[in-house]
Amino acid sequence: MVAAAPNAGKSMFALIYAIKANVPTLFFSADTDTATVMMRAASHLSGHGQTLVETNLNNNRHYYNRFLGEMSNIQWVFDSSPSLDDIELEIKAYVELFGIAPELIVIDNLMNVAAESDNEWAGLRAIMVELHDMARQTEACVLVLHHVSEQSEYGKPNMPPARRAIHGKVSQLPSLIITLGYDPVEKMLRVAPVKNRFGPHTADGSEFATLFVNYAVCQISDDDAMGRMYRRDAILDVG
Repeated sequence: MVAAAPNAGKSMFALIYAIKANVPTLFFSADTDTATVMMRAASHLSGHGQTLVETNLNNNRHYYNRFLGEMSNIQWVFDSSPSLDDIELEIKAYVELFGIAPELIVIDNLMNVAAESDNEWAGLRAIMVELHDMARQTEACVLVLHHVSEQSEYGKPNMPPARRAIHGKVSQLPSLIITLGYDPVEKMLRVAPVKNRFGPHTADGSEFATLFVNYAVCQISDDDAMGRMYRRDAILDVG
């Protein structure tokens, strides 16, 4: 599970992860529409800012085809409110089409999956139980994006939230939960493992790794890669 407040970059984090993982992927993008996803992907793969991407696509809708071909490992589902049955059918269709199960299944995000219960939290927990079983049946990594509380008692908005801030008390089943804290001033993304069955973690999010982000060009990098990226941006601006 990847959990964060709105606009912290969950969807972009998952998109970049899926591209870089380069494994057979089924991506349920319920929270982000087709145009936004494709624009972000083109920006990430080409290094162009999203404004430039939009301009180029308006002039030539095939402009980024050669870049988007680099993420042919990802199959997309843009249903805005898929049910568990819909997700299961899409996985079966994937297996029928490719002869293998996806190795990575991304659910963006948990709140968009149609629940079968009138109680919101009970519905979320039931969905998590089914996704947990799905991971066992397919042997895929099921990556679920989810929201956290924005209340002040759960910490500063630019720091990774604690595990207790996750909505709906659905932290029992995931093997790994990371929370994201985005600092727009420093352009930093702080990534904290608040649950990890197989390694170190801190439930309060006090231990975290720091990544550098440039959301204008959809990049998340370590410091060395970020230095190269800023130099590339400067060259593109001059050009």
